[in-house]
Amino acid sequence: MDTITDIGKTSLAGVLAALAQAKMKIGSIVDAGGTYSVTYDLAQSSSDGASLSETLPSTPPVANMDSPAPPPAGAHGPFVHARAIAPKTILYTDASGRDEIREGGSRSWRNCNAGNIRKGDFSINCGAIGNDGSFAIFPDEDTGKAAIIALLRTATYIKLTLKQAIFRYAPPEENKSAEYAQFIHDKTGIALTAVLADLKMDDFRKIAKFIQVVEGWKPGTIRPNAPPAPLMGAAIGVASSAASATQDWMTIARREAALPVHERSQWPDPGENPRILNYFKVCAPWFEVVGGDEVDWCAAFVNYCLVSSGHMGTDHPGARSFFWNKKHQFLVLKEPKPGAIAVRRYAPFTDPSWATGNGHVGFVVSWTNTTITLLGGNQSNTVCEKTFPLLEKNGNTKESEFVRFLMPVIV
Repeated sequence: MDTITDIGKTSLAGVLAALAQAKMKIGSIVDAGGTYSVTYDLAQSSSDGASLSETLPSTPPVANMDSPAPPPAGAHGPFVHARAIAPKTILYTDASGRDEIREGGSRSWRNCNAGNIRKGDFSINCGAIGNDGSFAIFPDEDTGKAAIIALLRTATYIKLTLKQAIFRYAPPEENKSAEYAQFIHDKTGIALTAVLADLKMDDFRKIAKFIQVVEGWKPGTIRPNAPPAPLMGAAIGVASSAASATQDWMTIARREAALPVHERSQWPDPGENPRILNYFKVCAPWFEVVGGDEVDWCAAFVNYCLVSSGHMGTDHPGARSFFWNKKHQFLVLKEPKPGAIAVRRYAPFTDPSWATGNGHVGFVVSWTNTTITLLGGNQSNTVCEKTFPLLEKNGNTKESEFVRFLMPVIV
């Protein structure tokens, strides 16, 4: 068993969530009089098959992600999951599915990572709840600062002088280390020759505070993870017409469809098309593609086109997630429109919320009174145009039906 010590009360939830996400088994949680220590070990896996990607867990980090129910109203709680969803944009989510976005500003600010600490086991042990590909993302500024202190108190640093520690923390080949160290000395009053082991906790807090400054902490914008509000008084018809005229997601879809067949199609086993797996990574990084490129990937493709063109996706690999429309990021249309998202549901139809079950989703190209042609993924195992019946029956039993036509919100 390993142990994490000196965990602040406000950071405890984030540390536990990070350990759970890393599939660690919690041994004990001990209150040490204001701070906590947690023992943990690697949990035994119950999976029979190998994962295709270590970055794609088998269950969502937040249960609400796989539910048609919207998150509860009110202010968010402590964040337990975070990831980059666009350049200079980080999405934070709490345990109930409430979320917010940090965009712009500095990388350290977006990641609540005052020291620009790299992703990895150390950052997870310090409470990181995600990463942006290179650097850890912490749930809040205090947890990020605490990680700096924890790093400086490790065996790698604790016997070094302040100057040596800064040169290790910010090596000369990547930084102006001498200026960095001098700045920390000037602001804290701690001698460059002082050994870290001899410093008090207040000294470490001062060092962390000014490391944050040197690392370029610059606030950006914090906003809800929601589509822009429609113009005051704008009718749905007007907004959907604007969306129809701005189909940048269709440009991406057509680009994918124009690729050579091998590049845009499922591959025979044991091969897996990395392009299709990337659709899943973009649309729902929490979803482990156990079946490889043979897993239904129509929703992953549509989400990929939306997110890659700067629009909100559903953060879910299922067609039903478009039907849910949990964040009202789509306008519900009364009929098909060019470039609209068409959602097809397969039987059974007993659950009006469509919490589970299969379907299909793609972009509308054309339609008649009885059929609709979609540009989509996983259509005959490739990206292409294909025509479907609007309603499919076997005798009197309904087998499939297009149940939603949607347009991304645009103002």
